Amino acid sequence: MKSKIDTIDLEIIKHLSSNAKISYTDLASRILVSPSTVHVRVKRLEDLGIIKNFTIRIDYSKLGFSFTAYLGVFLDQAKSIDNVVKVLKEIPQITVIDFTTGQFSIFCKVRAMDSAAARKVLKRIHTIDGISRTETFISMEEIINEKDSLIDYMDLNETKG
Repeated sequence: MKSKIDTIDLEIIKHLSSNAKISYTDLASRILVSPSTVHVRVKRLEDLGIIKNFTIRIDYSKLGFSFTAYLGVFLDQAKSIDNVVKVLKEIPQITVIDFTTGQFSIFCKVRAMDSAAARKVLKRIHTIDGISRTETFISMEEIINEKDSLIDYMDLNETKG
């Protein structure tokens, strides 16, 4: 899969990840290719599953969600993971769910208006069958949330093979 992309594809991904609203014409002028090339490349990147959707980046704090926490979830039994994840997905304040190795089976990102609202979310999580306990880490400040630096770091010569 990695060998099917080149530097033009990476430039397209980089620009779209920082501004999903950019027109193909503007994008083409920035990376010095034709708009039709951008169109064909974006379609191919979607078909390959590299581009999954076009989205926006939200500043949740400006919408009143000033509380962010990370939640490590311990399961009663490993086989309960599917049910636990299904229920966790139904909680709108959980914005990220990762299946992990290490001491936690699942790691979640929780956003809430304040600590009282977060406490209600935690109480709801603790009622889910299959969860034995949780461990919460409160985020004091998000310092970086960037995708572009990873694209800049990629070396196509190293990823081929």
